Amino acid sequence: MLKFARRLPAIRWGGGVLLVWLVLVGVACSSPAGANQPTFAPTAVAQVVTATPTATATDLPTTFTPVPTVTNTPVPGATNTPIPSKTPVPTATPVPSATPTSRPQISNPLPTFLIPDPDLVVLSTAIPTPVATFEVPSNVTNVLLMGSDAPAGNEVSRTDSLIIVSIDRENKTASMLSLPRDLYVYIPGWTMGRINTALPHGSASGYPTGAVGLLKDTILYNFGIPIHYYGRVDFDGFKEIVDQVGGVDIAVSCRLEDWRLKSPDLDINEEDSYEWVALDPGIHHMDGFLALWYARSRLTTSDFDRGRRQQQLLRALLHKGLDLDLLPQVPALYDAFNDTVETDMDIGRILQLAAIAPAVRENGIQNLYLVGDQLTPWVVPESGAQVQLPNWDKMQVTFRTLISPPALNQALRSPIYVEIINGTGNPEMALLAADNLATYGFIPVIGEAEAAPVETTSLSYYGSNLKGAFDWFVSWVVNMNKSEIELVSDDAYAYDYRLVLGADYNPCINQLYAPRVTVP
Repeated sequence: MLKFARRLPAIRWGGGVLLVWLVLVGVACSSPAGANQPTFAPTAVAQVVTATPTATATDLPTTFTPVPTVTNTPVPGATNTPIPSKTPVPTATPVPSATPTSRPQISNPLPTFLIPDPDLVVLSTAIPTPVATFEVPSNVTNVLLMGSDAPAGNEVSRTDSLIIVSIDRENKTASMLSLPRDLYVYIPGWTMGRINTALPHGSASGYPTGAVGLLKDTILYNFGIPIHYYGRVDFDGFKEIVDQVGGVDIAVSCRLEDWRLKSPDLDINEEDSYEWVALDPGIHHMDGFLALWYARSRLTTSDFDRGRRQQQLLRALLHKGLDLDLLPQVPALYDAFNDTVETDMDIGRILQLAAIAPAVRENGIQNLYLVGDQLTPWVVPESGAQVQLPNWDKMQVTFRTLISPPALNQALRSPIYVEIINGTGNPEMALLAADNLATYGFIPVIGEAEAAPVETTSLSYYGSNLKGAFDWFVSWVVNMNKSEIELVSDDAYAYDYRLVLGADYNPCINQLYAPRVTVP
């Protein structure tokens, strides 16, 4: 429900993730999202409304699409100070034509010879039958992103991370889904195994369509999702990309602890080479070395949380690339990173996807995970390995959601704005709350902080009723109960929600309990 005529610029929903795989090629590119979007310095997380115009965008770090500077609608009992005028928006860099020459996008069916004969296969873990292939619209492109510990071109190593990016070129939206590496699935033509073993087995067995071909068929067999393209980068390549853009600033919402090498050039086999590293909630600048540790750590968390952090890093890299305006350099970067990244996407398709980046940034991205009752913990009898069995009855809705426009997208529905008033005394708490809200599709706007500390966090909704307000979702994102939302009958208020952060605010939320926002 948009309650005012003038559209306010705001944080976009994880913006630009349709170009995630371009990050793997060292490319994250776009022109400004819109004519009414204010200018932000490349190093800014947000321009925050303050009582005096002393802070500049360059004083603040970047993790996500910038939070806008806005003039707040007066709140009873509050004092609002006029905000400095916006910096004029520079002329946007021209985006390449959306119709360059490209190879046709093909979705090959699963070869029938790969479907096992149950009378010939005997395993302690039953082999599932292939799931029905989803009818993916012709305007949807699915890209598989892979990270591994071996150089590009080496197909013997296992894939340490797997993320499917689904891009809707018609509605100009996108979704990301992380696949846990411990998923125990049927690898066509072979046996049951962890999904991260499909690539090396495809290489060792001489699979007809190659190692990546077997991984694509594994995903198609078990989840019904055709993969059109892939991008693969090793750990050194990932670190190089982060360092090339000057590092990224990450909103760390949950404390993270783990062992890490003191320096990347130390011997990994020496005990003295390691140190205990802890990141408290806040905004942390990360070079490639720290970013890789953040992406891989799971000693004190889980493989599920690793997937969340990997998606977060990809978003941060994309935003940095968007700020640096790398679009004119796409062809050159494509060639320059050819030895670092492996991909089967041609330059024509790259330019077609790059052309819709501004609209995708505007409309929003959704982040998806396989957690909770979608998986069943399992111990393989033969090896004792602890794995996760897919529960298809529960998880199929997530894969259907992956190839559908996000429920909270701005292409098909009005955005939901959440004004954030910081009463914690810690300015980073507002940024962490904004990052959480933006990740899940809400549009956060940081307003003027409270002059005095506030003890208890409160959430108010401005409208006659909560129909279509996603109250059950926004309350979870801000770590509150739905029953705690105060209903304020004021349709003239500039935002849908007003969130006042108190001393009790906790930005750490558990993905295992995330509400499901599904397609009909």
